[in-house]
Amino acid sequence: MNEPEWMKDPSLMGIDKAKLDFLQMMVFEGKKLSPKELLPFLMNIAKRGQDQSVSFSKEEMDLIISVVKKYSTEEEIARMDKIATFMRQKKQ
Repeated sequence: MNEPEWMKDPSLMGIDKAKLDFLQMMVFEGKKLSPKELLPFLMNIAKRGQDQSVSFSKEEMDLIISVVKKYSTEEEIARMDKIATFMRQKKQ
């Protein structure tokens, strides 16, 4: 698989490539999911992240999200915003 443009952004130079690869895999696998399928998928991804000792600081996630949005369509951005809102609600 070719590396997507967002992963080449110079802003991400300080983030471990393994973390970026993990995120890309998550994006690729979750791209076609319906909202109903999203929660089990996200829970599975969280478990895989724990199993592989992949974690992100808030600063890393904020930076990654801002970079990914630069390379995304309006539809993709809306989906990311919806997922982010959902994840914040689950933490409360």
